[in-house]
Order: sequence, then C-alpha cells, then structure tokens
Amino acid sequence: MKSFRDFGIDLPDRFHGDRKTTCPKCSESRRNKHEPCLSVNGDEGVWKCHHCGWTGTIHEGEHHEYRPQRKIYRRPAPETVRPDMVPEVRDYFHRRGISDATILKTGCYSTVRFLRATNCDTVVMAFPYYRNGELLNVKYRDARKNMTQEQDPEPCCWNIDHCVKAETVYITEGEFDAATLVECGFDAACSVDKGAPNVNDESADKKCECVMNCMDVFETAAEIVLVTDKDPNGLRLEKELIARIGAGKCFTCRYPADCKDINDVLVKHGREAVIRCVSEAEPVPVPGLHEFGEFRDRILKLYRHGTPRGLTTGWPELDAFFTLQPGSLNIITGIPMSGKSEFVHAMMVNAIRLNDWKIGIFSPEMLPEEELFANFAEKIIGKPFFGPEDSRIEPEELERALALADAAVKVILPEEDRTPTLKEILTAARVAVVRHGIKALVLDPYNEIESSRPAALTETEYISKVLSQLRQFARRYQLWVGVVAHPTKLQKDQRTGEYPVPTPYDISGSANWRNKADNCLSLWRSFRAKNNIVEVHIQKIKRKGIGKLGFQKFQWNRANGQYTPVPEDGPYTAEDCPPPRSYRDE
Repeated sequence: MKSFRDFGIDLPDRFHGDRKTTCPKCSESRRNKHEPCLSVNGDEGVWKCHHCGWTGTIHEGEHHEYRPQRKIYRRPAPETVRPDMVPEVRDYFHRRGISDATILKTGCYSTVRFLRATNCDTVVMAFPYYRNGELLNVKYRDARKNMTQEQDPEPCCWNIDHCVKAETVYITEGEFDAATLVECGFDAACSVDKGAPNVNDESADKKCECVMNCMDVFETAAEIVLVTDKDPNGLRLEKELIARIGAGKCFTCRYPADCKDINDVLVKHGREAVIRCVSEAEPVPVPGLHEFGEFRDRILKLYRHGTPRGLTTGWPELDAFFTLQPGSLNIITGIPMSGKSEFVHAMMVNAIRLNDWKIGIFSPEMLPEEELFANFAEKIIGKPFFGPEDSRIEPEELERALALADAAVKVILPEEDRTPTLKEILTAARVAVVRHGIKALVLDPYNEIESSRPAALTETEYISKVLSQLRQFARRYQLWVGVVAHPTKLQKDQRTGEYPVPTPYDISGSANWRNKADNCLSLWRSFRAKNNIVEVHIQKIKRKGIGKLGFQKFQWNRANGQYTPVPEDGPYTAEDCPPPRSYRDE
C-alpha cells in the first residue's frame, strides 16, 4: 500500500480520524498557498480537496484517482420563492432594524412551513440562498429561532451573489446579521448557512463547508471582515474562518459591551454605531508582522532617556567597554588556560552581589559538584578553598558561601553517562526561570552539549540554528545567556612565541558564532610572562549602550580566583613579551 506522501500529501502514513492540509494539486497556484483545503481521512486512506475537487486513495489495487460517490444535492423549484410577506413577519423585521428596502434587496419573504419544534404548520421567515443566480436552498425560521430548510441543499453562503467581485466582503454568523450590514450600506455581506460551530466540536468542517464552496469569491476580495458573534461559539467560528481564508486579509470587529452581535448593535445603538463598528474593524494579527505604533511607549522612553546602559560587571574599568545586557546572547572564547570559566564565574558572582541576580549554570568540565562549588566559594569569600588553615576559607565563611550559592546558583547537571541535548538544557533552564527567577544562563563549554545535527543540515546550518534558539531563549525570558566556546587549534606567532588573541571566527564550525551573537568576549594571557595578567578583549557589541570595542587587563589571583583590574599602561616591562596581535592590528 502506498503512503500519502507518494501522492504529494504531507501527512504521516498512519493516523486516525480526519486532518486538513494543503493540496498538492492546487495550493501552489492559489493566492493563499497555506490554506488547508485538502481533507484527509487516515482510517479510510482517502482524501478530497474542497477547492479543486481532487480525490483519491492510498489503497493498493485501487486507481489513485478514486472518487467516492458524489453527494446529490437537490435544488428547490424557483417558484418556491414568493415576494410575499405577512404583516407580523414584516413587523418582526422592522423591530430588528431591517427595512422594506433591505427585505426586497435580499429577497426575504414569509410562508407557512411545518416545523418539527412546533409540530405544526407555522408562519415563518424565508431566506433564499442563490449562487450565480440559481436557487440552492431556502432556510425557514420563526421568531423563536426554530428552523428548517430544503432537503439536501448544497452548502452555500447566504447573499453570496452580492459579494462577487467586491473589494471588501463581510461574513456574519446569521442571516439577520448579514441583513443588518446591507441595511447600513455594506451590500457585500453574506452569512454562513449553519451558524457557528460549538466551541467544543472536534471539527468545524461541516459548519464551514459553505465557506469552502464559495472560496473563489473570498479569494478575489482584497479584504474579508469577520462580523461574528462574540460568544464562545462565535469566536470559534471567527478562528475557523481565519484559518481557512488566511489572517493576511481578515479583519475583526468590536461591539459595545452590551451587544453580542451586529444586529444587537443596530437595535440598541442605531445605524451609525454599526457603521462605526464595521469601519473600525482591526486587521487580524499576523505572527511576525508589526507596526511601529505598537511600540510607542518604548519609542518615547528611548527618545526621553536615551539608549539604556547594561548592568555593571562589578568592575568599573570593564564597564567602560562591556556591561551585562538582559536578553542577550554572549559568546566567550579564549586561548586554552586563559581562565574563561574562572572569569565568567567571577563576573556572575559580582552580578549576584550587585544586581541581585540568580543564575543557572551548565558546567560539566568543572564537575564534580563539590569542586564547582569550591570555585564559586573562593570568589564569594575571596580566600582559597584549600591551603594553610590561617589563609583558607574558615568554616563559618564556608557556610556563608554555601548559603549564598545555594540561593543564587542553580546547577544544571547532565544525566549519568549521557551528554544532554540543548533542548534538555533549555527545558531545565525554563523551569529555573519560572521557579527560581534566574536572570543569567551560563553554558560552559558548548562542546559538552550533545550535537543532534540532522544529516540534512551542514555544521554551519546546524550551529546557526542552535545560536538562533539560544538568542530567542534569551530574548523571550530576558536572560543574559553566556556560551563559552573553545577556539580551534591556533598557531603561535613565530616572532613573539605567543598565541594570537582568538576571535569568534576561530571557533570551530561557523562564522555564525560572531554573526548571531549580541556581544563577543575573548580572553588572552601570556604564557611567557609570569604575572598572571589576563586581557579581556571586547570584540563585538551589538548595541552601543552596552559598551564598545576595546580591552581591559586584570590581575588574576590563582589562589582565590579573584580578578583585579590593572592600569592600561601596565604591567608589561622591558623583559616581558610584547602584546599579542589581534583585531587591533587588522
């Protein structure tokens, strides 16, 4: 047996029930290419397109252009429609705000019809349904909303012939709502034929079949204004219509608080209120599409207060070049043994103290957990974790460090004997955001994260996707996300015997390490000099309010992990090697 994909239908081989998707026969040629017009039944293995009529089956031995038995629709006799209206029905229309002119324009009339709800012949209103001038159906109802219609009618929207070639078409939930719009000058108004689906209905296909059968009219129109009820069922209908027609051309209306539909507006507030509601219809939001007016408050804040600075790193000297920006992706690289992890930990301890941050950290290279804590404890207390009793962290200081680290540092650990994926790490981080309110996430290093690169993606494409995920995660939760990434093997400078200052372009895999980052830092220190001077190079700053390109030197105390800024003109002496070449020499 063939699969749905053998026929170009993008659905799994096995599923239960009905699903909707695009049609491989006609969707590409339509204005709304993404409208799900193909109904597919997984249990029976058959499909039907509600736009072009294409049908088929996946069953072996059956012709793939298999067509199930076509439903036979009945047409009412034209003489069914009579231009008569008894006074009591006419008065009812008038009480609903519908004039004789609109009654005549829409072809409404009255007749006597047997209603099951009343169990007798009843005087009813009649709403004839025409398509291309042909009578397809007549719906009948009394003043209590008891209804019936002609037998086996073809689904169609009421008053659809008045919408053909209209620039703007209005869709309502019932005939009286459409007649209300006609009454107020919006002639291209139509109504669905079966009302709104129930909010709990699994599928709305039956209730929307009339719309699919008239889709050529809606596709021709430039705008579709949805004038549905504002109860749960009406909002479900609005959602279903948007899904079928496309959000790009749909508009929705708002009504006064005491009105649930547009006829209520006419009866309670008058014609001008209806015109105002419809004329002020708002476009349906389209994901990713915005207007500057949405950001007015933020624009005015920027105008009045300027570009905001980031939060302090704890070192004023470094703040001149780099500050902590919530909602940013930060790449930290550096030559081996330059102290990347040590520096990031020190900066995070400063953020905990000065910015009242809590942080999440994934740092498998610093495990086991007690050694990771020891690294933080040294930076919290300012003393070595090990060493002579008179200089190491004292027991009460250890308890103080443990209390602070326990409250402010949330450790994300890999499962035993398994490297975690980025998805698993971000899932844990998301919980830390909600449960603990972390403000920063440190991933140290990147190469300890499981690479689940699909075979179809190149390494460059995969890294681009990963960094985009991290940047979006940072933006969504307003986190400072720092990723420590090792550079590829660097060649020593033959003149100085030193490694060059690495840049994000030196990280294995892709130039996207720099392109996708908001800020890039690179750490460098000389292995010929014996002074433990670390240079922190700021190589990319995306927002000028966060910092600028440059570098700051620090004296690194190996014993306690503390970093102390040093003047720019030191501490090199004549016997020390010259500074390394870097982006400053390019």
